[in-house]
Amino acid sequence: MRLFDKFKKKNMDKKSVTNNTFSQFTSVFEPSNDLVKPTEEELKQFEDILPSELLHFWKEYGFGNYGNGIIKVINPLDYMESLYEWLGKEDFSKLPILVTGFGDIFYYRKLSEVDEDICLLNIHYRNIIICSYSLDDFLKSYIVDEVNYSKILRKELFDQVYAVKGNLKPNDIYFFVPSLILGGKESVELIDKGNANVHQSLLFQLGK
Repeated sequence: MRLFDKFKKKNMDKKSVTNNTFSQFTSVFEPSNDLVKPTEEELKQFEDILPSELLHFWKEYGFGNYGNGIIKVINPLDYMESLYEWLGKEDFSKLPILVTGFGDIFYYRKLSEVDEDICLLNIHYRNIIICSYSLDDFLKSYIVDEVNYSKILRKELFDQVYAVKGNLKPNDIYFFVPSLILGGKESVELIDKGNANVHQSLLFQLGK
């Protein structure tokens, strides 16, 4: 096989793996029509930390709302300040990669050269859980699992709120009024929408 043919096959195989990793994700969470693709500079910043499959997905699809905004594929730069405020310090081995329609943050942890996991920061109940020990498993199994989809993303509630409150802007989420930490309830009548970063920081301050 000639060198050029080997190069083409290598890149076709890589694209196939990437598409396979995200195929279930995009079938469950339909990409919106206004996704924003990253610049080459943005991609370069994360190439030594985040999995190449994720960077290829960004490049092919882009940042923004998926599934009407029940989950957002995000530029980590837009949410790193929020995540590190909650974690108590900057740690660039931990990067936010997804935000739910209610503002909870999924973040990637590079534990070593070969080990990784995906964690969920629940800003409403102030806890952190490990969801999966690989990005591939997270995308193929965890986040598309019907139980997790319903519970973690609050699917039923999201659909009800979406019908009443309408579309979310790329940086907006639905939030509870009053917040759950102040006695609010997960009820359509007690939900509004607004900027994700602002509400994430507000909830952190309320719990101090």
